[in-house]
Amino acid sequence: MYQINWILAFLPVLIVTMIHQTTTVSAQFANTCTNDTMFTNGSTYQTNLNTLFRALASNATNNPSGFYRTTVGNPSIEAVYGEYLCRGDQNISSCHQCVATATTTDIPTICPNMKVAIVWYDQCQVRYSNSSFFNNMDEVPGLIAWHGSDIIGDKIQYMDVVTNMISNVIAVQAAGGGSFKKFATNFVNYSASQPIYGLGQCTPNLIGNDCYECLNSSIQYFQQKPGGRFLAPSCIVQFEAFPFFNLSYLPQVHPPSPSPSPLPSSASEWKTAVIAGVAACAGVGLLVLSVILWICVCRKKPKEGRLLRRVDSDISLGEKDVVQYDFATLRAATGDFSAESKLGEGGFGGVYKGALENGEQLAIKRLSDTSGQGNKEFKAEVRLLAKLQHRNLVRLVGFCSEGDEKLLVYEFLSNSSLERFLFDPEKRAHLNWATRHKNIVGIARGLQYLHEDSRLTIIHRDLKPENILLDDEMNPKIADFGLARLFEHLQKFGNTIRIAGTRGYMAPECLLGEYSSKSDIYSFGVMLLEIVSGQSNRRFSQRSKEDLPIHAWILWNEERSIELVDPELDKTYSSKEIERFIQIGLLCVQPDEEQRPTMTEVVLMLTVGSIDLTMPSPPVVIVPQLNVAWANPTGEHSNSDQFSTKSITQDLYSNPR
Repeated sequence: MYQINWILAFLPVLIVTMIHQTTTVSAQFANTCTNDTMFTNGSTYQTNLNTLFRALASNATNNPSGFYRTTVGNPSIEAVYGEYLCRGDQNISSCHQCVATATTTDIPTICPNMKVAIVWYDQCQVRYSNSSFFNNMDEVPGLIAWHGSDIIGDKIQYMDVVTNMISNVIAVQAAGGGSFKKFATNFVNYSASQPIYGLGQCTPNLIGNDCYECLNSSIQYFQQKPGGRFLAPSCIVQFEAFPFFNLSYLPQVHPPSPSPSPLPSSASEWKTAVIAGVAACAGVGLLVLSVILWICVCRKKPKEGRLLRRVDSDISLGEKDVVQYDFATLRAATGDFSAESKLGEGGFGGVYKGALENGEQLAIKRLSDTSGQGNKEFKAEVRLLAKLQHRNLVRLVGFCSEGDEKLLVYEFLSNSSLERFLFDPEKRAHLNWATRHKNIVGIARGLQYLHEDSRLTIIHRDLKPENILLDDEMNPKIADFGLARLFEHLQKFGNTIRIAGTRGYMAPECLLGEYSSKSDIYSFGVMLLEIVSGQSNRRFSQRSKEDLPIHAWILWNEERSIELVDPELDKTYSSKEIERFIQIGLLCVQPDEEQRPTMTEVVLMLTVGSIDLTMPSPPVVIVPQLNVAWANPTGEHSNSDQFSTKSITQDLYSNPR
């Protein structure tokens, strides 16, 4: 039986009902109902929903594609958007039975009067909503589930085998081999007694790399179990130790050895055989010659291929998607690192926009000689970034290491950083509450991945709006891992004689040279309050006797926290929700790191409104000593004797809660 572990990074709502897998055709596996948007009996929405259910069930009776979506009602008057997706190996009969069970029995029972719901079965999934999702690639709400005890044997090797097998399924989809159904399967042998079967499927509406990205996001969450599955509205991935799907969809994994051909029995047959043999040899020779010529061309024109043939053996990554560039290519791409191409300056050097000869745009981080980051740190960052894959982390494209030059090459994100929008009086108006909400939750999910879901526990140590990049759709991506520290899974704390971070975002314990995942959570709490208020903590503390967390706590303590909200925000936000976010931010900046929540708890609090929040304790004031100057204007890489802290005592405030 399955043990369900909710991966909170994917949950905007708590999945309230779970039924274990059985062998029945319509065995419901999981569902989620959004219980904060409901309709009343007899309403137009209920009428439209009932019509939608009938349309879905009727279509499934004769639809060989196993996928259908439709809208019922006027978009301005309680319209309902719905779809079903049957697993690619199901016939029309089982598909219809699954959809009919969902629409006539299960959903009305388990999600009564809910305007938004999705239910998953082994054979199909059915989804509806009061807003259109037809052009989206949705990974939320989603879940990861696995069953059984840990496998016996080399666990790392086992996970590598599972990962490679799922990657092969994804590759079939990416190459268009999944046909219209966007469905693919695979099979591998981990050992003589341990086969592994895998399946992946996307909704057929996904375009471009959406299917690949959806399926690929599942890999990082699987554990060392005999089976597991990842369920999201736009894609599903599953692996098991038994054939759980129609085996006719399997590719030929172990083709039988060809039987020997009979000897030719006549002169004409001998002649035909000789001609065929010569032709085959000529073809092979031509192929070998082509390969040799290709290699020669690549060696003569390294700039066109971008990838150097010779890689520094000390930095060799073994990552196919990470390119080692030569310095001349990157210098040409940035106009010799001109001022016009410069995107910004950080504690470790400048970041430049670059364009290759093929038009590809890149963000190139050139480490400065005074950055303090040596060859060892550089290699650590490259290896770290090469292994990280999450939609809320910036993607490393490549690197360069030639002599004293060390550069990191990232994907280029057109909207620059969150800081450029949040603290600009004009641009801030473009950040409505929906966008800010998306940024807060997205940063939290990326941080949760670093702390808890990647193979190593990673502490960023320099979270701030400047290190949050925004893509074309204003989705946040955490960047700049120059200060990151790797931890073994059981190691929770670290100690360093070098204080690293940025003034205004550093937790109190960092001033003593101590850091942990809770230090990142403190920084996240500061950013959350900044996003809500539209104010920079550093600038706020310069013009006020208190910093932003202190100011937010005073307002919250006096039940006036809504006064913290950025006046540039439109009035579409929920006061209750935004006050809840402020309280979550205050929980993250508590002076005692043990009282701060984990990132899993933070994501849960942000996405599930029904969870009760604890009362935050007052933050501490962190101020620089008056007789000590900052190392540089941005405040990075400061020494521990530059700070002092003081607690907020009860008598500073009246009417405490």
